Amino acid sequence: MKLKYFFALLIGLFTLSPVYSISKDSLNAVTMVSYEQSWLDSNGTLALKNNTQSEIRNVTFQITYLDMSGNLLDYEEFVRNVTIAPGMTKKVDIPAYEHDRHYHYYKSENMPSGSPAFKVKFELKDYNSDLSEVRSEDNDLMSGLDSYIDDYEVDKENTGIALGAVAIGLFICLIIVGIMVGLYVLVAVMAKKRNRNVALWVLLSILASPLIIIIILLVVGEDNGDINEIR
Repeated sequence: MKLKYFFALLIGLFTLSPVYSISKDSLNAVTMVSYEQSWLDSNGTLALKNNTQSEIRNVTFQITYLDMSGNLLDYEEFVRNVTIAPGMTKKVDIPAYEHDRHYHYYKSENMPSGSPAFKVKFELKDYNSDLSEVRSEDNDLMSGLDSYIDDYEVDKENTGIALGAVAIGLFICLIIVGIMVGLYVLVAVMAKKRNRNVALWVLLSILASPLIIIIILLVVGEDNGDINEIR
C-alpha cells in the first residue's frame, strides 16, 4: 500500500513539474536588455529580447521607476503590438518618464548636473495575447469620449445661443430706456420753451405718458400769464 502511494506521488510530481517549468520560463520569456532615455527625450526606448524558441507578439509589461536609492517613484503598464523572432531583440518606445522635469536614465552619459536620474525595473505581464479585447475596450473608451465631446459641443452651442439672446434682450432694453429718457428730455425742453414749469410737466409725463404730455404741450402752446392755464 505504501509503495502504491509512493508511485502516485512520484507520478504527480512528474505531472506538475512541466507546469511549474512552463510557468517559471514564461516569466523570463521576454526580458529587457537595455533602456535609453536622455534628459531631452520625449520617449524612452526599451530593447526587449525573446528568450524562447518561438515567435513572440503582443507584449504586456510593467515598468517600475526607482530613484538612485532604489525607492519606488512610479509604475505604469504598457501594451505593445510587437513581433520578436526567437532569440532576437526588438526595440519599443514608451513615453519618457518625467519628460517635463528633464529626468534621465541613470546610464545615460553626459547629462547636465540639474537633471535627476532614475532606474527602471521591467516585469513581464503577458505575451501572445489577443489584442482584440483590448482594442474593443479602447474603442468603447473612445466612443464614450466622442459622445462626451459631442454633448459638450451641444451644450456649448446652446450656451452660446442663450448668451446671444440675453445680449439682444439687454440691447433692446437699453434702446427702450434711451427712448424713454429722450422723451422725458423732450418734455422738459418743450415745457421750458413754452415758459411752463419744467418739473411739473416732467412729473405729469411720468404719471401719464410722455407722448400724451408732448401732445398737450403742442396744443396749449406758450404761457402768456393766464392764471387758469396749467403751469
